[in-house]
Amino acid sequence: MLVCESLDIRMDVSQLQKLENCTVIEGNLQILLMFTTSSEHFRRLRFPRLVMITEYLLLFRVYGLESLRDLFPNLSVIRGTSLFFNYALVIFEMPHLRDIGLHSLTNVLNGSVRIERNQELCHISTIDWGLLQPHSLEQNIILHNKPVEECADVCPGILDVEKTCIQTQTSTGGRMEYRCWTSSNCQKASGD
Repeated sequence: MLVCESLDIRMDVSQLQKLENCTVIEGNLQILLMFTTSSEHFRRLRFPRLVMITEYLLLFRVYGLESLRDLFPNLSVIRGTSLFFNYALVIFEMPHLRDIGLHSLTNVLNGSVRIERNQELCHISTIDWGLLQPHSLEQNIILHNKPVEECADVCPGILDVEKTCIQTQTSTGGRMEYRCWTSSNCQKASGD
């Protein structure tokens, strides 16, 4: 197990290599201000050892990044021991992000979530933040992303009854909805 300190990765995608063997980031992870990157820069980057961030995760204006699914496939806990303006997870102005894709994430232990101004981001309506956050969700800000009606937010198993994702009630109307990160990754409850 390798514990790394806080990382501020900006401007240069090659700096992501600092995450190479980290299993825990004792602090925060900020990935920001990469204006000349394309999806090709992120295709082979993968950090499967990272399972926990003790403070917060911030993503801001990283061009070309389409999903966090391959980048952080095993990130399961964001502890939120120290926050970024009350937030443990911030995804802000990510112009090419299509889905969050953190399918192993089961706990955001302290702090709120802010996901805002991501014009291509879908699969927001299929995530139940209450499964991740044991505390009040009132401070979460999820605004100005791609309109739900323009997304094809379908969870795995909708057509195959044997492989359905978990269902939870919606906050508006109390309907039961399937919960997933992407069309191929179900959302897990913290005990799964």
